[in-house]
Amino acid sequence: MTQRVPGWARGAIRAATLLLAALLLAAACSGNPNATGNAASGASASPGGAASVPGGSVEPGTTPEPGTTPQPGMTPEPGTTPEPGETPGGTPDPGTTPTPSDGNTGDSLPACAYKDVPAKGDPNTDWATMVLDTIYRLPSSFVPRHLVSTSQAGMNGGLEVILAVVDDLRDLHEASVEDDAEIAVRWAYRSYGEQAGVFAHWVRQSGRQEALRQSARPGHSEHQLGTAIDFRSADSDLPPWDYDDWGATEPGLWMASHAWRYGFVLSYPKGEHSETCYGYEPWHYRYVGRKIAKDVHESGETLRRYLWEHYAANG
Repeated sequence: MTQRVPGWARGAIRAATLLLAALLLAAACSGNPNATGNAASGASASPGGAASVPGGSVEPGTTPEPGTTPQPGMTPEPGTTPEPGETPGGTPDPGTTPTPSDGNTGDSLPACAYKDVPAKGDPNTDWATMVLDTIYRLPSSFVPRHLVSTSQAGMNGGLEVILAVVDDLRDLHEASVEDDAEIAVRWAYRSYGEQAGVFAHWVRQSGRQEALRQSARPGHSEHQLGTAIDFRSADSDLPPWDYDDWGATEPGLWMASHAWRYGFVLSYPKGEHSETCYGYEPWHYRYVGRKIAKDVHESGETLRRYLWEHYAANG
């Protein structure tokens, strides 16, 4: 015969069972930090723990694993390695405002900005196709191989270019003499240190903002390649930048019409600041060889755009 359990006893047993279940659940949760009720939604790591960043958690002082997203403001330029101590992607000069794009630089050509991204290619072998501008630069230690005097091209000496320039420079000079528009060399190769002095001069003379329009920061100058030349009129020692417009002189006009035939391209034409990143310099020509110079001339593009679209963007 089954004995009936009184109602008060059944209630006590039920209460004891519920209490025991609650104690067991609490014990299980305390041993599992992922248990429901113990992990706060969107919780931040405690001091000394893992810091939350987009794409995963990274221990303080460690490098994110490939595939994770670095913290904002620390995204390197694709395919570049920042120099020690510089901000990945380049550091703008303090107190300067990069020239904004006016919408005329296309999808592939980078808008002008003041950065320090290592130039793509080897300057000893890719001197004709490297982009050097306000963004891309050469190492401070780079010195071209096989520098020779411009006197080897039959011109005034005391200045240097790489050997590859000499033959076409000689032909260019002889043609200018034949056409009564003789040119001379005002400046050719400049080292990193010399460019630093030139830039400092323009800062003192015109202020930093104007200097950035007129002169390249050290490492960013095409002169460091040993292939860029500042020309002047052979019948005057006056620097070409002291003219109202050297491009309007007989030698300047002749160069604008004929230089490309001998492998030289005007780097900074008039009215193209938004593409070239520098002001008009009718005296500054860069040697790129006759084939590339012809292609640039026929394209009607600035040298910076042409080199970027045909070489740098694909490298």
